[in-house]
Amino acid sequence: MKIKTIAVMSALMIALLSGCVTGDKKVDTSSAAESKAYESEISSEVKEVTESTVEMEESTLDVIEEQFAESVVDLTLSTDKREIKIGVDDSEVIFVARDIIEPHTVELLDADSGKVVGEMLDDAEFEKSGDDIMGDAWYSLRYKLDDTFPTDPDVSEDRKYHFYARYIDGETEHRSDAVEITVYESFTDKELEKMEEARNRLKELRESEEYKALDDEGQKDKLLECLHELEDEGIVDKDGIHTNIEENSITYYSCGIPVVIMLEPMPWEKDGGLRESIN
Repeated sequence: MKIKTIAVMSALMIALLSGCVTGDKKVDTSSAAESKAYESEISSEVKEVTESTVEMEESTLDVIEEQFAESVVDLTLSTDKREIKIGVDDSEVIFVARDIIEPHTVELLDADSGKVVGEMLDDAEFEKSGDDIMGDAWYSLRYKLDDTFPTDPDVSEDRKYHFYARYIDGETEHRSDAVEITVYESFTDKELEKMEEARNRLKELRESEEYKALDDEGQKDKLLECLHELEDEGIVDKDGIHTNIEENSITYYSCGIPVVIMLEPMPWEKDGGLRESIN
């Protein structure tokens, strides 16, 4: 890049000098012609230097791309937890990459951003790195996940994180599959009220004499009608009502939680009640 800059500055200087006039303001045509020819020669050299620089830059990029040309999934990555409940669980996670026989620089990466979050160590410094035995080919790292993201007091929020471990040996990247960790917030009072409202409305419907007098198809239609009313009111999740013809059931979601209603009552439910289950 320095060569390119110097060449361009030289061309500008030549151009300025070639444009200078004599004391009587008449231009020396022979000198101007020579300057023009020289300027053309410099421009050609600048073009060659520029093209050469571009080729060098492209060549450097090729080297970077080829540096990790091969990626092999041959590591095992485990964690001491996969779910973290905000306000209840510590958000610090111990990551362990196993069976790395030869000494290597082992890194933990955020699979979503591709950024290295820390170096994993085989140092028996459990309180610092999470590693308990030195030289056992297990590399560890303690890493604290962000659990400060919830912003809406009426909606429980969650976030999924993905990580993988790797080390580089020559041109080969040795890595693990990504592990997923979920950080989630407890249900809010408003969400619990919504779920309870849905249950109560459905219970009231199926205990009514009108509902009991209907045949199976009529009861199914009545349940769907009630559920869509709850959906319009925001109590059941939008597009959260699904009918399973094979199992003869209806599933609805309230605040992300699925509730299954079996349309054929069991022998002990012959009074017309329907069975609900939460998955």
